[in-house]
Amino acid sequence: MAKKIRFGLVGCGVIHSWHAEVLANLKEEAELVAVCDVIEERARKSAEKYGVAAYTDYAEMLKRDDLDAIAIGTPSGLHADMGLAAVRSGRHVVVEKPIDINLRKADELVRAAREAGVTLTSIAQNRFGKGTRKLREWLDEGKLGRIVYGESTVKWYRSQEYYDSGDWRGTWELDGGGALMNQGVHYADLLRWAMGKPKTVFARAATMGHNIAAEDVVTATLEFESGAIGTLTATTCAYPGYSTTLEVYGTEGSVRTANNELVSAEFINGEKYTADSLTVDTGSSDPRAISHDGHTQQFRDFIAAIHEGRDPYITGEMGRDALELVLGVYLSAFSGKVVDFPLPPNTGGGK
Repeated sequence: MAKKIRFGLVGCGVIHSWHAEVLANLKEEAELVAVCDVIEERARKSAEKYGVAAYTDYAEMLKRDDLDAIAIGTPSGLHADMGLAAVRSGRHVVVEKPIDINLRKADELVRAAREAGVTLTSIAQNRFGKGTRKLREWLDEGKLGRIVYGESTVKWYRSQEYYDSGDWRGTWELDGGGALMNQGVHYADLLRWAMGKPKTVFARAATMGHNIAAEDVVTATLEFESGAIGTLTATTCAYPGYSTTLEVYGTEGSVRTANNELVSAEFINGEKYTADSLTVDTGSSDPRAISHDGHTQQFRDFIAAIHEGRDPYITGEMGRDALELVLGVYLSAFSGKVVDFPLPPNTGGGK
């Protein structure tokens, strides 16, 4: 039996419970050893709940000799810096979405992990959904023919209280944006995953329903290197919150998903597939309602990748690519111009 991978968690905010509970459920494969947060009470409460050591100093936690991996759940603008510190200490790294808010820093983290020979994954749990994995299978088989159009939407609701609950939320400095960078990044990732490399983007964004610095509604039209066209929409103003969607249309068939489950697939050869039911509890109005299942699958794959000496299903490079797409949308939205990919290396880190 492979030895347990011993984890330290940094950041004891909202997403912390997902990481901690996943590790508790993977008790045959993983062990939570320590937690860290700059707010002492948060770190203490988590440590007491899970029976582990508590830290307020990340550098001190990294001095432990019984940590194999670090999971980072701090504000987005701190992700790459904390990931680099973990990599330089020889630890494997799980970093929450987005991988960072600055492209140069994301590239540094990805490069450092490769050079150090440690495993890096960026959380993109929606890729583990049954519907999205089936879509990926069909795309790999070429079953949809030439892809002509793709669409992803995140029409969620977040209250002003949600943004007020953390002074980093909805800021350019630490959140790196609003509805797209925080909530919509998952479906920006899925659109990029399904459609391939983007070529150009034209976007519009606005702050309409919240008192925040960043946007709470954004829509973008993309051209991909394949020649296909796509659209990406994200908002946190859609009360009470609706299903996320990913749809891909090709010359030989069409596939529609919602909440990472298959809605329908129809092919020119006559094959048809429809869903029996759809998940309702998705976090569309409350982030605490998001299922742990996707995180569990990603952590399990990450642990297996360490033992097997292979890349995880979701690599750091994939997280970096999703970030580039988001940043391209922002560049276009706030310049009013069509933006070409690839982006300049130091893009991001503020409006």
